Amino acid sequence: MVETDDARGKRGSRDEALPVERSSSVEEGYMAATGEQHKPTVVQIPRVAARTITGPANLQNQGAIDWGCHGLLAYGSNYSVVIVDTKNVQPIQCLDKHKSMVNKVKWERDGNLIARPLHEAAPVGLASSDATGHIIVWDVVQGTPKAVLQEGNKPVLDMEWLTRWSGQGSEGSSFSTLASLHSPYCLVVWDVNARCRLWKKTYTENLVSFSFDPFDASRIAFLCQDCILFVDDFTPLRVPSSNGRKFYISSPRAVQQQQQQLANNNPNLTTCAEEKQGTRDRLRRLMRDLVVGETKPRPDDLMTASDCLQLVYHNSLRHHLILVYPHEALILDLHINQTVGIIPLEKTASPLAQVISASQRDALFCLHESGSVSVKFRRRHAASPVESPFDNASSFGAGGATTSSVETLLEVAYEQRCQSEPMRQTKGTKVLGMSVNPMCERRVALFLTTGKVVFLEMKRQGGRQTDRQKPPMNPEYMDTLSELVSPWTSVGSSTGAVRLIVSALLSPLSSSITTMRMCPPLTTRNWQQYNPVIAVGNAAGSVQVVNMATGALEKEYSLHSYPVRGIEWTSLTTFLSYAHLGGAAARNELLLTEMLSGTSLAVRGERGEEPPIDMLRISPLKQYFVLILRDGPFELWDLRSLCILRTMPRKFPLVTALEWSPIHNLKSLKKKRVAAHGEDKGDQDLLCSTTPVPIPTPTGVAPSPFPSAADASTLDGGNALQQPPVTAQQHHLLVAREHFVFSDADSHLYHFSVEGSVVRDGIKIPAEHGVGMVTCIAFKSDTVVQGDADGTLNVWDLKGRSSRNISTGRGCVRRLRFAPGKGNLKLLVLFSDGVDLYDLKKPQGERTASLRCPRDMVRVVDVEWGASDKAVLATQDGCLRVVDSSLLLTSSPITDYSFQDPVFCPALLPTPVAQNLLLVLSNQCWRDKYSFEFSTQDGFSEDNLHAVAEQLSMLSEGVRRTLLAGTFGTAERSLVASHIFGETGDAAFWTVALYYLRAASQANGQSWPIEPLDSCFDSLCDPQTYQRMQLERVALHEGKRQCGVRGGYEQTRKVVERLILLGEGDRAVQLLLETDLDHPRYYSDAIKACLVATIQSTGTAQSTIKLVATNLIANGNVWEGVQLLCLIGKGTDACRYLISCGLWADAVWLARAVLTPVPDARDVLCKWADHLWASGHKADAVLVHVSLGHFDRVTEMLLSMGLIIRAFLLVEACSEFGVVLPNHIVLAVKTSLLNYAFSVGNETVAHAIGEQIKGQSGDTSPASQHHFLEE
Repeated sequence: MVETDDARGKRGSRDEALPVERSSSVEEGYMAATGEQHKPTVVQIPRVAARTITGPANLQNQGAIDWGCHGLLAYGSNYSVVIVDTKNVQPIQCLDKHKSMVNKVKWERDGNLIARPLHEAAPVGLASSDATGHIIVWDVVQGTPKAVLQEGNKPVLDMEWLTRWSGQGSEGSSFSTLASLHSPYCLVVWDVNARCRLWKKTYTENLVSFSFDPFDASRIAFLCQDCILFVDDFTPLRVPSSNGRKFYISSPRAVQQQQQQLANNNPNLTTCAEEKQGTRDRLRRLMRDLVVGETKPRPDDLMTASDCLQLVYHNSLRHHLILVYPHEALILDLHINQTVGIIPLEKTASPLAQVISASQRDALFCLHESGSVSVKFRRRHAASPVESPFDNASSFGAGGATTSSVETLLEVAYEQRCQSEPMRQTKGTKVLGMSVNPMCERRVALFLTTGKVVFLEMKRQGGRQTDRQKPPMNPEYMDTLSELVSPWTSVGSSTGAVRLIVSALLSPLSSSITTMRMCPPLTTRNWQQYNPVIAVGNAAGSVQVVNMATGALEKEYSLHSYPVRGIEWTSLTTFLSYAHLGGAAARNELLLTEMLSGTSLAVRGERGEEPPIDMLRISPLKQYFVLILRDGPFELWDLRSLCILRTMPRKFPLVTALEWSPIHNLKSLKKKRVAAHGEDKGDQDLLCSTTPVPIPTPTGVAPSPFPSAADASTLDGGNALQQPPVTAQQHHLLVAREHFVFSDADSHLYHFSVEGSVVRDGIKIPAEHGVGMVTCIAFKSDTVVQGDADGTLNVWDLKGRSSRNISTGRGCVRRLRFAPGKGNLKLLVLFSDGVDLYDLKKPQGERTASLRCPRDMVRVVDVEWGASDKAVLATQDGCLRVVDSSLLLTSSPITDYSFQDPVFCPALLPTPVAQNLLLVLSNQCWRDKYSFEFSTQDGFSEDNLHAVAEQLSMLSEGVRRTLLAGTFGTAERSLVASHIFGETGDAAFWTVALYYLRAASQANGQSWPIEPLDSCFDSLCDPQTYQRMQLERVALHEGKRQCGVRGGYEQTRKVVERLILLGEGDRAVQLLLETDLDHPRYYSDAIKACLVATIQSTGTAQSTIKLVATNLIANGNVWEGVQLLCLIGKGTDACRYLISCGLWADAVWLARAVLTPVPDARDVLCKWADHLWASGHKADAVLVHVSLGHFDRVTEMLLSMGLIIRAFLLVEACSEFGVVLPNHIVLAVKTSLLNYAFSVGNETVAHAIGEQIKGQSGDTSPASQHHFLEE
């Protein structure tokens, strides 16, 4: 908030550095003449802070958009990075330090709130890169760079935070890493906090982009120009040892040619057989294969990866990759190196531009070039997923499968469930990118070249439908994708219709800025109505009104048919604007617009071809305005009646620059007023000369502030020189004499005065020595400044009757602007190559700041003052940059900004406040009833209480209802709270924990229907679901076999291997016997088939096979030995051997999919969890123990990690679901929470937990508790 100049005199020096604008007015002049004084008045006006307001984007910004887990959206617009509050759809920050086009922005995925030390601020990590190789890591709250990283000057092709490697969920870890891909083939890993490079790896192939495996952080895939490169040993701590494995993409043309060759060699094939294989062949022809090898296929077979638009790992399916082409998307299974699914587009459909894989459900968000977004969900299998897919395997393999069987098991199929309407794109408009909210996965943001951001939201068709008689299967009203759609792995589930609709639109400045003008400055007379807005004209003929305090676009008026050339305000709500096409002769448009109603009036009417309007100046008292045509006549208009008063003769000097004088003579006006009214009726009579005269209207019709079009044409018709002075509408108004000065082509300075319709010549001042042709004039107080075409500033001091010249040496002066505010003589000078700032109150008119273009900023096209200490620069990239007195600072801390609505982002709260709020939202066991009302006793200060209440008031009704209802207690509320704060680690933990807590309670007799975890949780799923997914996957692999085609036998071998491990011996034998007689492995496959078919469970046979398997494993034939062990039911031994060979992932797969006795699988998974814990992946280790139901062990691990809040919430959740934990663990957790509650000042929690400890301590001594905590 700021004060007017009247109150500023008693403020300290801190506020003196931020003077508030004020202009001269009739009232101020009168009071100065009469000696009256104002009383100090505090004015609550939004503060104008340094910021950047962006306009249209550039094609080089393609892909520069990312939606953070905390709910904030970031996108790159030209050289700036814009941060948007997606809840209220308003820009809250703009980061402006890049010197070239921004091409990538990435949010850090997890703030690790509950593990963060109390003294640390919210680490809202954001990285942006540009076309010259610079990477800037931002402090979004302060609006300043935290680190600037650079590796050469080549563009950054891709970038990703290594969230799974950064911190690993340990207490207070500050290790934050970032991977960046630099053209043409360099991968660099950065330590962001240390601002240094950890390592750099140069590959042999030209790289385009990369993607990390969401299931295995050590795997990374690169999209190259003609292949795909896989690296399996990635770690941020050391450089990968290998150059990776290359995979080439072959064309379906090669497969078709080989199939045709086989058909030619067997001309006697029956037509019936061809018909039976018709469906399968049709699908195969659509598929493409991955061919492994360092040698490229033949040019006829090779399909270059340059056609591929995008490469990304599947977020819901392990070992699956998505390749996006313009007219199709391929799903690749990396286990068999083949395409297992294809998403084709219709011929009439718009080509694909981007695909995003969801994680909560197996769904794909597809962006089309038309701006339409389609959402495709995994198709559920028609067969019962409970039964084995191999029950009818013999008929399927023998070619007797029906079409439905082939379609069910042959491919990973997706069906389109909803699609948004295409964008109405104008010429040159293109969609630059798409981003999906990673927490709810129901909201989508589209970024267009116009700079607009379109928000879409997926909703249930026909509204929410719930059965109140049945308990819910999942938490409700969380506004997430998992709430809308059931897992594709669930049995008998159905999903209703959904739709994707536009929910919000964020509009920027449009088109190229041609001119701008700030509204009249703040005075003591207009402070109640004052709003700091600026009118911006563009090349499309529109005028946009922008609030400089909030940065929001408030109004947009499509007024002109030509580019807007100038704008002048006539009041706080009306302005004049003129436009023309340019040239020696043009059609001029001069309009008066009223903002509140949007009414626009043509002032001059249609005049045909004439010299274009070169200048428009309105008098300070808003009585007159001067209109100057280029090399044409000089017109003087009455602003109140919109009548032309006088047109100067042709012999009148050619005007090159003109400005009205802010000095007024109001003594004569006071005399006229007393004479007219007979008494002093107050100052309001003086104000009548500053507002347009309302035109009389018929009875019952609201008066308009503008004359009608007929009146305007009457007033404007004919030759202005022949019109008599217009006094019919002005005789009752008192006018003050006003003055203006102008310069001619010879740099002579003229002075004229205007009173009513009388124009009097003043004095003529000869040109100053050293001053060239004057291009612009600025007049304030007793100071007149002229700028010439040579870059010289001529400063006249009227009071001291002296002048001096200031040589800038920067060429032609294009614009001069004095800062508002009484006694403020700061002067902005616009040149072709930048801007200078002078303070004429300092000796010799000292230059205080200088801006060079394009060294410091993109070219500046216009300058203006947004406040007495904030300049506004309109730049060539369509942005408005509000700068401080250094002309370089274009952003401020978020706390300095004013917003239309409060910013919704709980993650930005101070760490103690955020942690305490997460705790009290998740559990309120110390209260009788759940509530959103908090006090200082809950650990919040008075200021924090306001911020907390503000954030809670913006929660959706569904989220508030879920928190209040708490159907599943603390676990459900904790899950909701993790979504509110954008904590991905917390959300994953509570999703898994809630499922297994409900499963545990179901085992104890409570009958709640439970949906299984989706495939994104992979090995964390329950054994039945996991085994079912693996059986379906191997059946799909079997259906993809292509014997006789390149790579067919290798695929069959992998399928046989999986079948043996899964206990499907009969089907494995059948596939082994299908090996061709001339194949080199025919004999070994036949022997293997005999072994599988005749396996015996006797002790002697098992001993022999186990001995052979052990020898095979010792000689390096691991999988052959593992298969033998599984054949005799020694799966546990097989897992042990795999672990000894370091094959942890395979051991886990075998334990989950094969080991039916639960204890055997538990032993393997416990060892895996210990391995994860020892290797630093502590969060993953905790999830493994949660999936095993080891809640006591999980609680101990959380305590050792310093996650006190999560440990306490887990203890409460276990108590609610009837899971009993050891008493000493519960006491240790509550003791830790007691200390934490005291540290954050939450006396309510501390008292309640203290009472619980007293009641539960029993025989447990404090010494034993203390010993446990130390451990």
